[in-house]
Amino acid sequence: FVIETKNKIIAMEWIKYILKAIFIIVLQVLVFDRLHIQAWGYPMVYILLLLTLPTQLPRWVEMLIGMLVGLIMDVCNNSLGVHMAACISLCFCRPILLRKSSQDIERIKGEISSLNIGMVEYMKCALILVVMHHFMVFMLEAWSLHNWWMIILQTLLSSILTLLVILGYEIIRR
Repeated sequence: FVIETKNKIIAMEWIKYILKAIFIIVLQVLVFDRLHIQAWGYPMVYILLLLTLPTQLPRWVEMLIGMLVGLIMDVCNNSLGVHMAACISLCFCRPILLRKSSQDIERIKGEISSLNIGMVEYMKCALILVVMHHFMVFMLEAWSLHNWWMIILQTLLSSILTLLVILGYEIIRR
């Protein structure tokens, strides 16, 4: 009976996460992809799905989820693997960064959030991962350092927009 109840709880968590993923991806494609500041800033809120992945996931599952989310965004944005590469990189760096920033990351069950590790630690991790992700996206899109200042400007403005949305989400979630 206990095992059956635990499996139901795990299944409910996955269903909740899948519904959240569908909602955020649809929101990204229909709303946030159309919100931009000239050609300089694009909020990429879909990476919230990767930032909040549970810590108990095996590394390969986390990377696979990153690949799938990136692939979906590449298909929606007609970008040839740019988002997939950036999402896989984010998923690769995330556990390392979480272990460095939070001493007791192993005790956390479920999704990573400001409720679990604290708002300051969560936003520090989010800042590093968002800037890294965005820099990779814009670098791969440009495929050159010829206009390096434009890549830096796009990365900074897009990171600020994305972090503002993530912060708003975390505040509402509390």
